[in-house]
Amino acid sequence: MIALLLSVLLAPSHAEDAVTGSEVVVVDDRSAEATDAQTTSAAVTVIEVDESLPASSDVSTVVDSASGTTVQRLGGLGDWSGVSIRGSTLRQVQVVLDGIPLNPDGASAVNLSELPLFAFERVEIFRGNAPPELAASPIGGVVHLRTGEGRRGTNAAVSHGSLDTSRLTAMTRHSQDMGKTPVDVLAVADLFATEGDFSYYDDNGTKYNLIDDRRTTRQNNDKRQLNTHLRLRLGPRDTRFTLLQAYLSRGEGLPGHANNPTEKVSLQTARSLTAASMDLQRGQSRVEARTWMLLRSDTYDDREGEVGTGNQHNEDQFGSGGGLVHWQRLFGSQVIGGLTLSMRQDRFITTDLLSEETSNSARRLAFTPAVDADIRLWSDRITISPVLQAQVLDNRALGKVPFSNTPIAPEANDTLFAPTPRLGLLLRPIDAVALKANGGTYVRPPDFTELFGDRGAIIGNTDLKPERGTQWDVGARAVAPKAWRVQGSVELGHFWNSVEDLIIMVQNSQRTSVPINLDKGWIQGFEAAMTLQAPFLEAQSNLTRNTSVNLSTERQFANNQLPRLPTWELYQRTALVWQDWLRMGHTWSFTDGNYWDRTNYYLATPRAFHGAFLRLTPGGAWPSIELDALNLTDRIVEIVPRNPLDPSDDARVVQPTTDFV
Repeated sequence: MIALLLSVLLAPSHAEDAVTGSEVVVVDDRSAEATDAQTTSAAVTVIEVDESLPASSDVSTVVDSASGTTVQRLGGLGDWSGVSIRGSTLRQVQVVLDGIPLNPDGASAVNLSELPLFAFERVEIFRGNAPPELAASPIGGVVHLRTGEGRRGTNAAVSHGSLDTSRLTAMTRHSQDMGKTPVDVLAVADLFATEGDFSYYDDNGTKYNLIDDRRTTRQNNDKRQLNTHLRLRLGPRDTRFTLLQAYLSRGEGLPGHANNPTEKVSLQTARSLTAASMDLQRGQSRVEARTWMLLRSDTYDDREGEVGTGNQHNEDQFGSGGGLVHWQRLFGSQVIGGLTLSMRQDRFITTDLLSEETSNSARRLAFTPAVDADIRLWSDRITISPVLQAQVLDNRALGKVPFSNTPIAPEANDTLFAPTPRLGLLLRPIDAVALKANGGTYVRPPDFTELFGDRGAIIGNTDLKPERGTQWDVGARAVAPKAWRVQGSVELGHFWNSVEDLIIMVQNSQRTSVPINLDKGWIQGFEAAMTLQAPFLEAQSNLTRNTSVNLSTERQFANNQLPRLPTWELYQRTALVWQDWLRMGHTWSFTDGNYWDRTNYYLATPRAFHGAFLRLTPGGAWPSIELDALNLTDRIVEIVPRNPLDPSDDARVVQPTTDFV
């Protein structure tokens, strides 16, 4: 259906000047640590979260606008969305908030709709060769959400539109000196709600009987979500201490199967992230240290057994706490050396709230060392960036292991050592042109459920190997000289991925599943992206072409196209700008048909979505008003015969949804 969203953006208060004694100093608050795609070998897209984005934007739409990304959605604004990068699974992409992983080692697929876009200053999408200071080597790359150093002042926005969708966002940032110590405070609150009662085409489960087909309304699809984001910074740039607290509370109905919708099934989610970091710069050295505690609780309520898996009321609790130290030093004038050490402990526990029994308790200890260098030659025109990194994991089931009385019971512990070296090359013959090449190995270790099983649907397998990937890419990027009136960039790239030991679920006659290593995959692709900023015109475009082959030895899967990966993906956003008071534009995305299963039996139809937006900014104390229209061509929801979130289709996800937009 066509969705309309009306937004009112309150005029921000005037930014404050930094005061030092009686002298007013104009301060450029942009972080010196911001990733510059022109000066790094990594294939990265950096998207600023600013007034150029439509008010209806969220994290998933921003990530989807980058080349090489495929976003899976289960509806409109607020519905579940996850990202695949260069053909990866959703779990193979690591999402990071200010350097802290939200799904360490692919423990889960991150729901991008849980994250408040306008709490961040920029989104960095690393399609490969992520920075060593993140202590991460995921097969699918990294999405890094950065709060940055945005403008000082206070602003707010309120939106309301179709499907009773509402959003209220308020943000304030203030700085002052306490004695001789600079203090900076950032506070963000984001409240979102929607009924999600869109209409969709229902064949009533009878594909070849057209008589009972109808268009019906999605029910039990409401969402209520609150995000708060608080950050305190003390000290100047060379001696800075930061405290961060990010909280999420989300309640939602789970609509269930499209042909057999639920009425009362729900999921309640709470997430708390607390972190502290210290950044020290002394002479030729810089040290960054941070520690964090991530707590997440998901309560699934299906006490009436509507989904069809029995009466369930479970609470899953996940905790991750750790620390990281990253040291850098300039040796001479040509070499920057670095050392990263990270330690982390993850805990997972499931409680059956009906019987008040606790089980499926597991613990993971993780240690990641990394040594890196930037070797600069030819007056910094050439940069060679080797990284030697490894992951050491110790996984243990605590208490009684599920299925301990079966012939294929898992062991109570599992250890893993996985080296993940990589290399980046950057050549800048002139400042406006960057030629890049990267290669490396990457890994996703098995998660707790795959290793130790769960309450009854899955038998663990501690003999599992980690999913391993080898990737290389080459690319070129050119930017317009700063003296030109028209600014912009053009980027071209080619990538090649090989993934082996993919973990899939095999179901036996007792309807229980065992994870095994089976599939191999091969993916190569071409990426192109362009940005343009002219006096009256702004544009962003990207194109991705993927070629994939399933290298499984099983005849029904061999040489097939990998599921969920379309051949063509395109995105375009164009805006006409008149000074500061008018912005109007159009968005368009196209996704080619993709298979939903490994047998390549079900092919989804190609889908294109159009949107439009109009923003008026009278100026002064008057608020801005924006009208967004989404899905202008009324692209109807499609029903697919599997769970699009689950690459193995084993029904582990508590939301067994079979529809997507």
